[in-house]
Amino acid sequence: MPSTRNLITAVALAAGALVSTLASAQTTLRYAVGFPTGAAPESAKIYADAVKQYTNNTVNLRVYDLSLLNLAEMSSGLKQGLADIGYVLTPYTPAEYPHLNMASELSMLLALENDTSGKAGMAFGGALAEFIFTKCPECNADFARQNQVFTSTGGSSPYMLLCTKPISTAADLKGARLRAGGAAWARWARQVGATPVSMPGNEIFEAMKQKVVECSIQSAPELSGLNLKEVTTDITPGVPGGTFSGATTNINRDVWRKLTEDQRRGMLRAGTVMGAQVTYRYYVYAKRDVEQAVAKGAKLHQPDAEMLKVSRAAIEADAPNLAATYAKQHNVKRGDELIAAMRPLLTKWTQLVAPINSAEALADLYWNEVYSKVDVKVHGLQ
Repeated sequence: MPSTRNLITAVALAAGALVSTLASAQTTLRYAVGFPTGAAPESAKIYADAVKQYTNNTVNLRVYDLSLLNLAEMSSGLKQGLADIGYVLTPYTPAEYPHLNMASELSMLLALENDTSGKAGMAFGGALAEFIFTKCPECNADFARQNQVFTSTGGSSPYMLLCTKPISTAADLKGARLRAGGAAWARWARQVGATPVSMPGNEIFEAMKQKVVECSIQSAPELSGLNLKEVTTDITPGVPGGTFSGATTNINRDVWRKLTEDQRRGMLRAGTVMGAQVTYRYYVYAKRDVEQAVAKGAKLHQPDAEMLKVSRAAIEADAPNLAATYAKQHNVKRGDELIAAMRPLLTKWTQLVAPINSAEALADLYWNEVYSKVDVKVHGLQ
């Protein structure tokens, strides 16, 4: 029989080996967000806690707010492994993510759903995730070419007109100079007889103050985020609609391959938390910021029936041209099929998010409807 001393030594060695094994099973990943403040970095901290929870404490995140990679550097930095996870805004690099960006421009179609709840971003976040995971292998191939794996997305609150003069009729739009932050909104502006103006976000405040533009087509949280509440005198919700999307939480593909299946599943579950937190915060902030702007003296204007008709006609007219535009500019092959696959998802998700009243409920909805059904033995590994 072994001596007591030898037995104690063997137990100690076994315990040490177990501790060593557990330590080696734990990994810390660098998550670059690229925003100094706002919904994304606030949500990233909750996401980090969710990653730890859903991977059974085997994956930890270190969140870098702006300090590791900025928004313009995010895609290439993640591809090169300068970060392990990145909050990638795909519209910043249109040639790299053409299929996802084409789908993102379809958020304008949400304005045709006759939904006034302000939950368009929640609906689009779910629809876009389902589209990427189940309808768009080309989207995942685009991510793979950038050495990335898609794990979650969301959407902003609906875009509206933040103005320095009243806009409530189709005639008011004629000739109006509107700052448009994306191609879909620029095309809408032209269709309704306005003049789209392109400029960086940090120039909008001065442009509105100096009346270089009469309105900015923007989500309401930018009233505080860009301090536009100081120059906005009139707000027209309900037009043009659409949400900013294409904000994705992606993992470096080499890192993803090293994770176990349980860890990958946990990362997807945590991804629903990130997408839901960002999206729900936009929803809450939109209400808050409009109320604050009105309290400061801004006036709310509801678009009249003719303005809504003109706006919706412009959106409907734009959709058939989108596939041809992306085929010409980015060699997208199945544009018409992909657009046709996306449209029913928008209707489906508008209905699904109607009863949602918390970020936690939204994350659960995303998980149960879409993310839980992803095959982690295949996703990101092909």
